[in-house]
Amino acid sequence: MRGRPGDETTAGWLLTCNPKTFDLEAFRRSGRELDSWRVSQLWGELAADDPFVLWLSGPRGGVVARGSLTGPARWEGNPDPAFWAEPPAPAHFVPLTAERWLSTPLPARTVRADPVFATATIVTMPGGRNPHRLSATQWDCLTNMIDAIS
Repeated sequence: MRGRPGDETTAGWLLTCNPKTFDLEAFRRSGRELDSWRVSQLWGELAADDPFVLWLSGPRGGVVARGSLTGPARWEGNPDPAFWAEPPAPAHFVPLTAERWLSTPLPARTVRADPVFATATIVTMPGGRNPHRLSATQWDCLTNMIDAIS
């Protein structure tokens, strides 16, 4: 995976979902399969086979899924408005496969409390643009936390 010059190589991506903007729970109940996600930056760095986690913001927030990207980000002129609080504007979407949905989210407070994430943008800029880079150390720590949830 790629990163900015001088940065530790990006080992994974953290994609965020604001439940006030997109109703992920209703989407999942509908039986539809998550196959893409809206991104607002770093389009040229997202590539097939890059791993990601999906982070739900808000009081019940945390990591809810893990998977991999299936291709580069692409511009979508008219995204499907279903499950959005307001019809989404045209944007870049990255294709993906959610390989594991957690039965219980890995709480945001657990992730934020680990010193490994002190410099992670999901901690330093929680309302920041999507996606967030995760270093190799952060990715390994996060996947170990996820794996500990049976």
